[in-house]
Amino acid sequence: MKIAMDKEKDLYNLSEFLDSVIGLDATLTGFEKFVDLVMKCVEESGADSPKMNYVVKKIEKILQQC
Repeated sequence: MKIAMDKEKDLYNLSEFLDSVIGLDATLTGFEKFVDLVMKCVEESGADSPKMNYVVKKIEKILQQC
């Protein structure tokens, strides 16, 4: 994902990985923020990954902004 991801492009250039049921015509508000959060969660070192309470708060904040 890190190789395919391009933050300068729409949907971080990850549209080919999205489920076609979602449809690219839909407005995916917050998608980039979710991707940023996910990438933090999958760091190789557990010490570099955020705690679950942080993740939950970030998800709630993203959803409120949608």
